[in-house]
Amino acid sequence: MRINLVTPFAEKDAAKALGARWDAAKKCWYIVDVDDLTPFMRWIPNLDAAQDMGAATGSNHKASHKAAVAKTKPPVASKPAAEVPHCGCQVLPWEDCEHSLAKHRN
Repeated sequence: MRINLVTPFAEKDAAKALGARWDAAKKCWYIVDVDDLTPFMRWIPNLDAAQDMGAATGSNHKASHKAAVAKTKPPVASKPAAEVPHCGCQVLPWEDCEHSLAKHRN
């Protein structure tokens, strides 16, 4: 089953490294038939809304949705991310600031 991901541009390489694919027509990253959704959960804000049900419509859509949900394994919860105290520097989350660089030097 296809699941569309909400992936910021800065995290596209991480999604790709985990096996996500790019859909140029829909302009989004997606995964297909992944057994463990844990690595992708940060890019799946709403699992039901992210699932691409294809061209099914009407009652066929409901039947195919029920069948798809029955085949889908529930996502495995991961540990919450550890909170890192913010030093107050105006840097992007994926960039190091002067304070974090000082910690690595010691």
